[in-house]
Amino acid sequence: MVERSKKKQTTAFLLILIVLLLFMVPFFVLVINTFKTTAEFTKSPFSLPRSFRFDNYITAISKMNFFVALKNTAIITISATLFNTVISSMTGYFFARKKWKINKLIFMLLLASMVAPFQVYMIPLVKIYGGMLNLSNQLITVAYVAVGLNIPFSVFLYNGFAEGIPEELDEAARIDGCGMLRTFFRIVFPLLKPIMITVMVFVALGVWNDYLMTSLFLTTTKTKTLALAAFTFLTNHTADYSPMMAGLVLGILPVLIFYLLGQKYIIEGVISGSVKG
Repeated sequence: MVERSKKKQTTAFLLILIVLLLFMVPFFVLVINTFKTTAEFTKSPFSLPRSFRFDNYITAISKMNFFVALKNTAIITISATLFNTVISSMTGYFFARKKWKINKLIFMLLLASMVAPFQVYMIPLVKIYGGMLNLSNQLITVAYVAVGLNIPFSVFLYNGFAEGIPEELDEAARIDGCGMLRTFFRIVFPLLKPIMITVMVFVALGVWNDYLMTSLFLTTTKTKTLALAAFTFLTNHTADYSPMMAGLVLGILPVLIFYLLGQKYIIEGVISGSVKG
């Protein structure tokens, strides 16, 4: 029985290791090719570089207008993440405490909206904000749309987590003279830390790496994000792949660090947020 259990564990470990390698190979290929020329990459994309050249990173920083793109991406991501955190956490808590029929209906509509892909909303959003309101090439427009698109999933997680917070805490706060808003920020909000970091990581990753939505609203050089700037090296007739991959690696690093710092809360938050009680 013990031997059978060890064999299962060994098999599971090997399967996980194989899956990990399959996921890591594309990233490994991306990194090693940033140290080659485009000609070397085209000839042998999977080989190690003969010498480690950092010219591609210098070229990427220069041609991508990297620091401007980094600033734009950071502004959009931080704004969208913070506003989403405040709005979604309050909404999720409100739905968890107020079991009104209208709240249940709204919550179900939010869940239903998660099923529809972004392409469904794409044309109406561009027509309204880019056409009727003339808000193209505004970073705040992209941040605003990103908040709206991420609210349904965020509210779902916050609501599930808030369901597990004892209502006795709310009652104790009311006895002390706290209203619902003060109770939320003084008592409940600090308890949402695990799910809060989880949601912030998911939202930040999505907004930081987004290409499709930002390409619809941001078309000028001064408003480009990192995802858009990376395509500077692709033209109708040529493609300079190695500097482009160097730009992609530079764009990945900030959000990768953010993810690694918050990863210990992710599994706990997802499990707590998706299971009520």
